[in-house]
Amino acid sequence: MTLVPALRRASVAVILFLGASAAQASVAFRVTVTTERIFKSGVKTSLPARATQDSDVVLGEHFISVRDGKSLSVLDFATRRRHVIDTAASTYDTYSLFDVAGFRRFEIAHRQGMAGALQAGGLQAHVTPLVYEEQALSVPAARRRTALLPQVLDGAVLWSLDGQPLLRLGIAGSPVSNDDATAFAQYLRYTWGGHPLVLKLLADGKRIPAAFTLHYQEVGGKVTRHFRISAMTAGAPATYSLAAYRPRPLAADAPVLERVLAQAARLPPLGPEAPQAHPALRAEAEKLFAAEKPFEAFLTMLEDHFSTGALVDKLSPQQQLAMQACQPIHDLTRALLAKDKEGIQAALATVQGLRQQHGLEQPVLALFEGNLRAKLGQWPEATALYLHVLQAKPQMAAVYQDLGDALLAQFDAPNAWRSWDAGRAMAPSLRQFRKVNDLERSLLQDYPAFFAGGATLPPEVQPSTSRPASSTKTVGSTNLP
Repeated sequence: MTLVPALRRASVAVILFLGASAAQASVAFRVTVTTERIFKSGVKTSLPARATQDSDVVLGEHFISVRDGKSLSVLDFATRRRHVIDTAASTYDTYSLFDVAGFRRFEIAHRQGMAGALQAGGLQAHVTPLVYEEQALSVPAARRRTALLPQVLDGAVLWSLDGQPLLRLGIAGSPVSNDDATAFAQYLRYTWGGHPLVLKLLADGKRIPAAFTLHYQEVGGKVTRHFRISAMTAGAPATYSLAAYRPRPLAADAPVLERVLAQAARLPPLGPEAPQAHPALRAEAEKLFAAEKPFEAFLTMLEDHFSTGALVDKLSPQQQLAMQACQPIHDLTRALLAKDKEGIQAALATVQGLRQQHGLEQPVLALFEGNLRAKLGQWPEATALYLHVLQAKPQMAAVYQDLGDALLAQFDAPNAWRSWDAGRAMAPSLRQFRKVNDLERSLLQDYPAFFAGGATLPPEVQPSTSRPASSTKTVGSTNLP
């Protein structure tokens, strides 16, 4: 296969690259993926036995774009963002690249746990070999000492691992630079998967193959995907622009989560450096102390803390005595120290009782009930309470951390990062966000290949990911089956 001199399907590319510099060219091509499934006996599924998908791909200097029909996805490794563009509506949604690696880390651990449960139950026949979980998610399940083994076929090489076929690689292909070969492997990593060793093999090959096949195995049977590359082009622009598109507006019937995150995107930053936030809440607490309402004053200072990071301190001796004599404060603080299941259940009853006494709309008590439900694994209930709080008090930045945790526990990584990003944009120095900051650092360290290509281009402005989320397909997307 040879490189052709011009980009054949330029209608969408012209819009995407409008205003982009063409100083350095990138590689573009069309990929046709034919998926074939062989189902196990008795498996009931709506998935077709055979399906074909065509996509147009551009491997840019610091980005990858994939067009599939009216949907155009752009992976920006300089800003660590991904944009999902509706070309018909000229709108886009923005997400974090971290949600992809984050989801796959937790998903492969979940699949390992499920495999262990099946084995313990004597259902070994239903366990997917670990090498195929790694193939589907492009992340290693553990440190591996074995290597890919080749088997020469007629016009191709079959690469296997642990006796399982993973890649049938044709001999024909187009020579490309190291960067373009790495970008091609990156395209597969974010769309169709590929075992880390398979992707490294392709990245080190310094070519884009004309045809290859990836083998998978799922609970329902075997899956084979045949890739055919055509219309290779070396003249695509190296950068892109979103100038022709606008952020997707909030729909009138948008769910609560979408409304909450859209509302957060419109708020100004908070924190101790924001002069209007802390003094107003502290002044309200002083009024409540003066009215001999120490519990309400305590809750207001906690709201201040969760909004700006301000500590509950600088109390007068009279205020300290009032708090020490306040039984609800002792009941609440004792409840929040619970560790075991029975203690947490008792604490939940205490907080619910306090909410009944002081109003279900009280945001801090609703937050604490959500946190206790989260400790009990009641994630949907916790999520509903966090959204309830943020609808009334969108400036409580720390709640976006708890909301993100609850969403990730329900395998909604894209919206988890949107929530965390919303809170960090509002109050980046809040100590509650150290957890997600540490998580992102660990993802960069453990899965550097997911972020390769962006280290030399720090973004001037990182777009908010607090945009309405698009529905996401589970085939050929960042959320692999």
